[in-house]
Amino acid sequence: MNTKLILPFALISALTLAACESRTEAPETPNPDAGNPEAFAEPVEEPDAPAETMSPEEMQQRREEIEQDAQQTFESIMEDSQEAGDTIVEMGDDAMSALSEQMTSAGDAIEVQIDTLVDNAAQMRDDNMTDEQKLQVVANVRSAAEEAARALGQTAPEVIAAGDTAEERARQVLGLE
Repeated sequence: MNTKLILPFALISALTLAACESRTEAPETPNPDAGNPEAFAEPVEEPDAPAETMSPEEMQQRREEIEQDAQQTFESIMEDSQEAGDTIVEMGDDAMSALSEQMTSAGDAIEVQIDTLVDNAAQMRDDNMTDEQKLQVVANVRSAAEEAARALGQTAPEVIAAGDTAEERARQVLGLE
């Protein structure tokens, strides 16, 4: 029973001694950069310093080149800005045209609705209708025209104008002028 316990300890001790024997010795001269993360960093590029001092003529020429590059960059930016401004104006014009077209479409739709209401009133006309019945038809036509205008998103004055137009035309076809 004791040999079962001693054998694993002996095996572990032998492995430990074997691992220690293959150990690398420390270098005689220590490396000053060992363990220093900055030693492995990318070198920082220093700005190119002219090997020689520039003459006044070379400095003037270099200044003119820089000014010319700056002027070209400025002109390019201004051109791009102008194009962007033109695009925005064009988009605004397109939006206004679309809005105007929608307003025209709404106005046309109201006119068609009024025409239909007046035609229906004309078909209902009967020589035996009393003035009270005719006035009720006119009131119904006006109310329907105003509702149509509201449904198309018209303003309050536009709704009233649609009602006025429908009422006037219904009165004419029913002979209530």
